[in-house]
Amino acid sequence: MIFGFDRGKIEISLEKFNFSPGEIIKGKVSIELKKPILAKQLKIGLFGLKIITRRVTTPKGTPSTETRKEFIYQFEMPLDGEKEYLKGEYPFEIKIPANILQTTPPPTQGAIGAVIKTIEMLSSLSGATSKIEWYLEATLAIPRGFDIKKKVNINIG
Repeated sequence: MIFGFDRGKIEISLEKFNFSPGEIIKGKVSIELKKPILAKQLKIGLFGLKIITRRVTTPKGTPSTETRKEFIYQFEMPLDGEKEYLKGEYPFEIKIPANILQTTPPPTQGAIGAVIKTIEMLSSLSGATSKIEWYLEATLAIPRGFDIKKKVNINIG
């Protein structure tokens, strides 16, 4: 519930939660709203979010951690278009690319790219750790309003 607007719910049902590259994710998105809502689109997406955490020392000498997040994979597909939504089930299939675990952000060119590479190298020397969070997110896109979203974590490996 966001800002007291309980407009209903959106759910993602999956056959399983552990996947290998090249597999197909099969599931359905279910919507049950309290009243009809005109929405621009219902979509499902597969996302890979790399979370990098490193130890830092503040200027006062206090140890702290710093976290940076970047998307390494984003795929979205529409399940239905612009219409009034109230209740429904929308099956979907998303094929996981066979090379998804080798997916990296597009290379950055020039001086900015050199700076980023230097920062990444220094991060690895300073004990930085990283993990990738894979998840599906269903979104009911509502014009001039708050989208209704549901996120479900999955494992790819």
